Amino acid sequence: MDRIRVVGDARVIHDREGEFALLHPVAAPSDRTGGAVARTVAVLRALIRLGPGEHPLASIAESVALPAATVHRYLQALVREGAVEQRGPRARYALVDALHGAPHSPATTQPPSAGSPSPAVRAELVTLQSRTGQIVFVYRPHLIGNPMRICVDRAYGPHRDELLTAPQGALRTLESAPLEVDPGGHAILACLGSSADTKIDISHVREEGHAIGPSALPGRTMIAAPLWYGSAVAGSVALLAGDAQMRRAVTRARYVAAVMDAAAAMSGQLTRSGTRRAS
Repeated sequence: MDRIRVVGDARVIHDREGEFALLHPVAAPSDRTGGAVARTVAVLRALIRLGPGEHPLASIAESVALPAATVHRYLQALVREGAVEQRGPRARYALVDALHGAPHSPATTQPPSAGSPSPAVRAELVTLQSRTGQIVFVYRPHLIGNPMRICVDRAYGPHRDELLTAPQGALRTLESAPLEVDPGGHAILACLGSSADTKIDISHVREEGHAIGPSALPGRTMIAAPLWYGSAVAGSVALLAGDAQMRRAVTRARYVAAVMDAAAAMSGQLTRSGTRRAS
């Protein structure tokens, strides 16, 4: 899969309110062929298509057009990663609610409303969480006044309790913050052309195609890469990896590669959809 290359003079698509929005395809493109990641995406998309609540293995297998034994294997892997729940004696499956909601956030600190990304982008988000076992956020820019990045979706996996006990200030920052605050914003900022108005050195982000630095969540480092709609930046995807894992060079490289792959896949979904909708 091609790596994302950050282009300093990339176009910026504004809606009439000066915001970006992640795109909503009319129909999700077909799954990438072959490989465990492709099948994981296919199973997750099947659960999304089937809607909220619990679904039997047979229905999921029929929706994804794979043998029940194969689907069961991938569902069990997703259960172990905390992305899917297995409920009841008849083994019905449901997406974990924690994947799509903030654990707690005071009403007075809510950012401007942000629409949810497309099911295809959401499937890639959950796949990245499952592939790495870490926490994942997807952001879009809000460019009115002080430019910010705003969360439109997140995947906690088995780390929900960590978020429940995190400081309120950290949670507010993870949900919305100025672009200069962390790598989730830096990945977007590097794509907005001139950096004369910022004190952040984003040249390395443009060179590497991703940003790495501290996150608001104690004990976690953020790795972020931009999302594209053609040549226009549309947001960023950010992985919050444990500091201990990040100290291992091999693991660090694996996480960077996973984020870049997910960003490329999400960008492909957005670009191929050929449509966008403001939040």
